[in-house]
Amino acid sequence: MLAGRWQVRHGRRGLALVGSAVLVAATLAATTATPAAAQALPDSVTVDATAGLGTIPANAIGLNTAVYDGDMNDTPIPGLLKAAGINALRYPGGSYSDIYNWETNVAEGGYDAPGTDFANFMATAQAAGAQPIITVNYGTGTPALAAAWVQDADVTNDYGIQYWEVGNEVYGNGTYGANWEADAHCETSLNGPPVTIGSEPSQTYDCGPTQYADNVLQYISAMKAVDPNMQVCAILTTPGFWPDGVTNSEYPDSWNQTVLSILGSQTSCVIVHYYPGGSSTAGMLTDPSGISTIVSTLHSEISQYAGVSPSSVKILVTETNSTIDMDTQPGALFAADNYMTWLENGTANVDWWDEHNGASAASTVDGETDYGDEGIFSNGSSIGGATEPAVDTPFAPYYGIEMLSKLGSPGDEMVTSTSSNALVRVHAVRRAGGGLDVLIDNEDPSNSYTVSLTFSGFTPSGSPTVYTLANNATSITSATQSSTSSVTVAPYSLTVVQLPGSGGTGVTAPGAPGQPVASNLSSSTSSSTSGTATLSWPAASAGTYPVADYEVYHQNSGGTSTLVGTAMSTSINLTGLTIGATYTYNVVALDTQGNPSLPSPPVTFTVPPPANATCAVHYAVTSSWPGGFGATITLTNDGSTAINPWTLTFSFPASGEAAADGWDGTWTQSGQAVTVTSASWNSAIAASGGTVSIGFNGTDTGQDPAPTVFYINNNVCAGD
Repeated sequence: MLAGRWQVRHGRRGLALVGSAVLVAATLAATTATPAAAQALPDSVTVDATAGLGTIPANAIGLNTAVYDGDMNDTPIPGLLKAAGINALRYPGGSYSDIYNWETNVAEGGYDAPGTDFANFMATAQAAGAQPIITVNYGTGTPALAAAWVQDADVTNDYGIQYWEVGNEVYGNGTYGANWEADAHCETSLNGPPVTIGSEPSQTYDCGPTQYADNVLQYISAMKAVDPNMQVCAILTTPGFWPDGVTNSEYPDSWNQTVLSILGSQTSCVIVHYYPGGSSTAGMLTDPSGISTIVSTLHSEISQYAGVSPSSVKILVTETNSTIDMDTQPGALFAADNYMTWLENGTANVDWWDEHNGASAASTVDGETDYGDEGIFSNGSSIGGATEPAVDTPFAPYYGIEMLSKLGSPGDEMVTSTSSNALVRVHAVRRAGGGLDVLIDNEDPSNSYTVSLTFSGFTPSGSPTVYTLANNATSITSATQSSTSSVTVAPYSLTVVQLPGSGGTGVTAPGAPGQPVASNLSSSTSSSTSGTATLSWPAASAGTYPVADYEVYHQNSGGTSTLVGTAMSTSINLTGLTIGATYTYNVVALDTQGNPSLPSPPVTFTVPPPANATCAVHYAVTSSWPGGFGATITLTNDGSTAINPWTLTFSFPASGEAAADGWDGTWTQSGQAVTVTSASWNSAIAASGGTVSIGFNGTDTGQDPAPTVFYINNNVCAGD
């Protein structure tokens, strides 16, 4: 978050969110709790235990710490973290990372609380059984300083720290006109004098994505020379969120395109942050539904610009928070759904911001005080006449995270699940011992639901155990019930149903195949469904019987899966794919008796436009603001004859995107589909490289991902 170093300079970290709904006021605003309906409404949940979404990674459930937090290493903290299943801790804290010298325990221009140096942090991490994630100082540090940290941690002390980030939100260093991240590489004018740390201008120069990527290569070289087994992670913009896609005259290509193109084969780990914001609780709770688009876009960018397989690159979400109702039950609902949705889409780690943070704006949510505190524990601070509970008291998101420990453990298989009601979110995990656990997230503040449970590929047996986090509860309760086909969930509650059972074969099934890799992605101008790809995967291990063949399944948007082919070997060719569409596949091994394995982790990819098209389209977001963005589109004619007139068509990936005000053409939109017809003065695009540029101001609901395919006069165009 941009606020790590603002904590001291501006009094509270919340000032980093200017323009967000969390800063509406620092006064206590009361709202009326809505009574629960007397009659439960029906809902249907379906779980496909054979449609795998990958295993829960080790050290996936993370939390941020910060050196300005004097309560970071309080005596109760390790026990609280362990009880909640938090198994990763990020250090030294947001934007402070870019001013913090780990050797001297000094943050330039900031505040270091006593007892928060690296040794003290590691004592807490080890006591909690949590794996550290370290952000090295890019802003005011050097590759040598980072390498010395690796030497101390992984060689001298043998901590075995796997993930090391280079800098925090480095794109916030003034390159795009907003400056919250310290960066001594920056200059006050193009080729001008360096900035003064602590008084940087909002617009800086010579420190954008090109310089960052070049420097990351130096960090990789220095740090891997000390420990070749660790991962050095680069900072990317989050697709659909500012400043993703923003360009300027100094950097004509986006941050992600530039960074990934320079890193190339050295790309092994990337970092994004996720603060969905929004203006309402209901909107915030629906935001995780857009995570699959974010991850799909990252995979496409990694493949296109870095030229490496996305399956070989770890994605970490090292900061996230609800930003609305942060200490009360909506924050708990969001936390559970947020973590699981990221993990189901293949990320290796998700880290909540923050351990302790401080009150910023008080309000009342369903009868409970929300302090606008992004920490999961109280630090006893006050705002607007409201004082937080005792230090280290857990807030609601803590319990939302703790509910995940009832759902699954590292190594358990996440599987596909769907709900018939959009207000009832659901996630499911197949336990290594054969059981199946279902998390039901009732985001309806008013109604209970009687949820019917239907399973495919799983036979429940015995009595389920039901864990519940009720609205405004300060602990999780458990009970045993007899029914395996139904459970009732209260308003604004989290419920985990643990079902004993099995696949019912009575023999040892084959092991799950390894994660597939998509290669040879291509398309042609012959049709919109000319896309092709090759899927390859590591072989499954045999169980009681030998492995006979593999079934390849396409994961549909509704949570179901479709068998698309069977292979005797560990690869299959896919044809008939739609250009610009995103596909997700996984693989199941069958033995000679027809017994299926658990599914492989999924692979997701987007079919690229044809490289040999006679037209090309370049799309770039040039500016962004809350609720809107500006973009330019350049049409290029690579054919041998002029195009006159022209019509451009494309579709926005996100349902909330719209072209509100376009120029240099006539703009119309139906649903997510956009059509632009030429104006009288630009109707001709000259042959052999002629171009026409158009633009628009758009609206969004928090995300503005770029369209994946464009057509000129119904002819598909290459990306540019």
